[in-house]
Formats: sequence, structure tokens, C-alpha cells
Amino acid sequence: MTQPLVSIVAPVYNEAKLIGEFIDRTRRAIEPLQERYCFELLLVNDGSRDESLAVMRSYFEREPRLRVIDLARNYGQTAALQAGLDAALGEVVVTLDADLQHFPEEIPRFLETLEQGYDMVCGWRHARAEGINRRWPSRAANWLIRRISGLKLHDFGTTFRAYRSELAKEIRLFGEFHRYVPVLGHLAGGRICEIPIENIERPAGKSNYGLGRSQGVLLDLLVLLFFARYMDRPMRAFGALGLLAFLAGGGISAVLVVWAYVFDVPTVREHSGWFLMSIMLLLASVQITMTGLLAEILVRVHYDIGDRRVYRVRQEWGSTSQPSGKN
Repeated sequence: MTQPLVSIVAPVYNEAKLIGEFIDRTRRAIEPLQERYCFELLLVNDGSRDESLAVMRSYFEREPRLRVIDLARNYGQTAALQAGLDAALGEVVVTLDADLQHFPEEIPRFLETLEQGYDMVCGWRHARAEGINRRWPSRAANWLIRRISGLKLHDFGTTFRAYRSELAKEIRLFGEFHRYVPVLGHLAGGRICEIPIENIERPAGKSNYGLGRSQGVLLDLLVLLFFARYMDRPMRAFGALGLLAFLAGGGISAVLVVWAYVFDVPTVREHSGWFLMSIMLLLASVQITMTGLLAEILVRVHYDIGDRRVYRVRQEWGSTSQPSGKN
């Protein structure tokens, strides 16, 4: 029987000091699995400004399974991860960070768990080594994601995951949605579990995460709420808001009319603020409902023509492809 191909995907951004060790440790980790799997190591250079690309290319003669994709500029981790998922050729895809906070030695555990019938296996940083300024916001975000998605995982933020390729191809990432991959897999009908993994501080370099990203995470959670519950039926969300505004505006107007009739009071003149509020709510209900109709049309267009890529590949090197563009 033909051995299944496993694609190991890692985004790389300014990791010149660590990427060599990452490649070496990954090679040693997968060596005992050669009888069961074939492997490719796919590294996505996300516009690094240091010598990361040169270090990766220096491994081509020593590692024929290595492929390197060089993005045109720094698009961010989400786009780099999507580029890797799109380019992966394997029946199984393993994603992890190249900064050695994830241990390549744990890849066999992910593959073993995936073989138990799951479509996605997620890492769980059960004993996080980062400071409190990263742990507590992460716990709060994980709790909110569990409440929104209904998916009972401890850790949504790590990129250390293993996927079956048919599920990986169903996932489309944009913005900063790399932390919500398990939710997107769950919405696609995937069977998902998690396993505990080791977590350490970065051996070198500087982390790009901090409290400054909390605001963006909260805004992304609103988008996630919409995706999880209303992506294929946006009129339900906008229609509910429009109906609420219509009932509030209509209720105020009705009270003013009854008040004027019963007590013979010129309510429009004496209670002009309430009258204006009712008119604004009624107009808002019409606008919100029309927005829902437009959203319905856009969703249908989205599903008809498919998604556009959010990145552009400058070059790709590897044993199975020829370089394109200038070296």
C-alpha cells in the first residue's frame, strides 16, 4: 500500500536564529515514522526581513522533502497559514509555529491521535509558560469562543494542529482568524479533539503578541459570532434587529397616539423627543432589514464564485517545483 503523505506546514517570520534548529528537530522527529508515512516540510516565508529565507534555502541539498514558499510581503500569520494549507499536497496536514515554542517531537502524537478517527487534532497548552499578560486574556478569549461556538476545547489559540486534507481544504482564513480554525472546522462538520502539548517561552527573538491585540480579538469574536450562527442566513440576524427596532418605534408611536386620544394632549408638540425617537427607530428598522437583504445576496454570491486568496506568492522552491520569478 502507498504510504500517506503528511505535509508539515510552518509560517516563518524573522526566525533566522531558530529556523535551522526547527528543521533539524523536525527531521529527527519524523525519522522513526518513515515506514508508515511520507513527509514534506513546507515553510512559508511571510516577508521576513532577516536571513530566514537564505537559511531555509541552504537546507535544500540536505533535505529533499523541504519546500519553501516566499510571500511577496508580510501578510500576517493567518495569510501565511492559508498559503501553506493551499500548497500542501499531503493527505494529512500538520501546522505549527517555527519559533520552537511548539515541539516538533510531538508530531507523532498528533498523527497517532488523528488515526483514531478524528478530522482535526488541536494542541492544548495546559501549562503555559508565558506571563500573566498573555495567559489571562487568552483564558477569557477561550471562554468566549467556547460560549459562542459550542465547541468544548480548552485552547483555541495555538496553531499546533493536525488535519485531514479534506477538512483543511474546506477552511478559508482571513483577517486574524488563524486562532479560530477549530471553530471553522467544527462548522464544516469535522470531528475535533485536543491533546496536551508542551509550551515554553521563545528561545530567541521577540514575540509579536501582547495586550495590544486584545481589542482586535474582541472584534473578531463578533465576526465569529456572526459566522457561527448566521453566516448562511444573515437575514435572521438583521431581521431580528430590524424587527426589534420596528416594535420599539411602533410601540412608542402607539403610546403617543393613545395618550393624545385619551387625555386630549398634543403629544407630538409636548413630547417631541419621544416622537422623533419613534420615527428614527422606524426608519432604522427599514435600513437594517434592507441591509439584511443585501447580506443575503452577498452570501449567495460568495458561495457561487468561491473565495479570493488574501496573499500573493513571489516564489516557490522545492524538489517538486521550479523557482519562478527572480532568485
